[in-house]
Amino acid sequence: MDIKETGKKLKPFAPVLSVALVTACVAGSLSGYEAPVYAATQEETPVKKEETKEKKEEKKTAAKGTFDLEDGVYKGTGTGYAGDITVSVLIKDKQIVSIDILSSSDDAAFFTRAKAVIDKIIEGQTLDVDTVSGATFSSRGIISAVKNALTGEKDTSETGQAQSGQTGAAAGSSTSVAQVEDAAAYKDGTYYGSGTGFGGPLKVMVEISGGKIASIQIVENSDGSDYISKAASLIDSIIATQSTNVDTVSGATYSSVGIIQAVRDALSQAAVNGTSDTSQNNNNNSNNNSSSDDNNSTVTGTVPYKEGIYYGTADGYSGDVSVAVVIQEKTIKAILITESSDDEAFFNRAMDVVKNVIRTQKTDDVDTVSGATYSSKGLLNAIKNALKQAEKVTNGESIDEKPDLTDLKELIERAEKLEEDKYTETSWAVLQTRIADAQEALEETKQTIVDKAVEKLKTAIAQLESKDGKDEENTKYVSGTYEVTVPCTPDEDEDFEEYELTMSVEIRNDKIVSITDITGDGASSNDDYIKRAANGTSSIKGVVSQIIDKGMPEDIDTVSRATCSSNAILEGCKKVLEAAERPTDMEAE
Repeated sequence: MDIKETGKKLKPFAPVLSVALVTACVAGSLSGYEAPVYAATQEETPVKKEETKEKKEEKKTAAKGTFDLEDGVYKGTGTGYAGDITVSVLIKDKQIVSIDILSSSDDAAFFTRAKAVIDKIIEGQTLDVDTVSGATFSSRGIISAVKNALTGEKDTSETGQAQSGQTGAAAGSSTSVAQVEDAAAYKDGTYYGSGTGFGGPLKVMVEISGGKIASIQIVENSDGSDYISKAASLIDSIIATQSTNVDTVSGATYSSVGIIQAVRDALSQAAVNGTSDTSQNNNNNSNNNSSSDDNNSTVTGTVPYKEGIYYGTADGYSGDVSVAVVIQEKTIKAILITESSDDEAFFNRAMDVVKNVIRTQKTDDVDTVSGATYSSKGLLNAIKNALKQAEKVTNGESIDEKPDLTDLKELIERAEKLEEDKYTETSWAVLQTRIADAQEALEETKQTIVDKAVEKLKTAIAQLESKDGKDEENTKYVSGTYEVTVPCTPDEDEDFEEYELTMSVEIRNDKIVSITDITGDGASSNDDYIKRAANGTSSIKGVVSQIIDKGMPEDIDTVSRATCSSNAILEGCKKVLEAAERPTDMEAE
């Protein structure tokens, strides 16, 4: 049975660069062969005990803005691929706080990719950033628009379309394409692929949902609009047949071949099984990253679930561990590790759990790995959660996870009732941006994205500044942003060296409304603990969101396996409150 015909849509996940794959020894197709374990090749790191001491590294510091401009919103225009790109840039305390796209003529999917430069600009507080590969003209246009907003310098360059114009077929273009064998199934997610059309490079974005090709969009091309429009008609054929073995379009042959090449390139990244993927993984991980048990045989035909690709997430050592479990012919055929932030050395050891699940086709009798307990337990629980999804599908139950939008809707309603004339232009502009983001989040399917929108909108409301300043007259604390440094001290286990933790805390109307730029000056291994403490995991709320929800560092739960970092963040907030406390009349005298 073709797994593509039976795979069910569970929950899409973003494609990852490093994926670990374990393929099962399926009776009849891989007879006599024991499934090897594959893991993505990474830089080698010394094997160390989990939660060990590390040497100190140079202190990390957050970039500070140096834009000599008054607080406010600045508008600018640059030249993208198809036309003008217009942005608004919010400046506060000489820093770029936010960049919003007001208008663009570029392809939506292509432009979305280019917007990654915005995060780079804000993070580095500089316009000297790299363009986005595969979206060069659009990302360059965004940078130029921001520059125009802040300096007044105009972008006089031609559009990307004009610069890419050609009269003859580009080198590498072709009028024919060979037949290929399609993969049995694909990993859900979004993938980009490249080919060569009549005018040059052609790129597509392919969406995979439920193990099938759901949509294909052309995000970049140098061909004429008439040719590309005509050639694009074959996209419907690819989706309908779930195959790239389709006929080219007469009168747009070069463009047709370019599209087929690009789609195949994208699908090669999404393919779950097949000889090409397996051999590539095997070649990339030829040393300690692969193993097999020649003396054991794989049990087959014992899993009572429908064929498909099922996803599960659980709490690992440093954060979430996510897997995709492929079931075919009542057998767990493959397990892919799609996400993990755990240390590579420990995680490689924990992969024995995956191999044992593949070999026994069970999860109940599989033991965790000594020395990598948390990582292996996370893997095992993620696999169990994936199989729970499979059980629901088999029983005809819905597995669509609908996020709880109650808080977000209430917050949007509250924000929309506020009156603009009461607040400063800068703080009001931020609020409007966050309201727009929140309204977009109403269409999201992931709870984490909705929660993030809630958090940002809450912060924007809390950061509103009154025009007359009366809100500040009777407050206990002086509003403002404070930078604080506190020691992060190990507990009785002494499993790391003490280091200094620095962060910025903003107080507004007697509440802590944001905690940012949290960094440590110790070993790099501390970064995972700081991140875990601040942001939490899919099942544990981080201390930052807890503090912002309550406005104060009181009755806050520390994050397990990041207790010391959690306590340091709490201590930093308390220290800021002490420093920000407004002196009494007697103290002032």
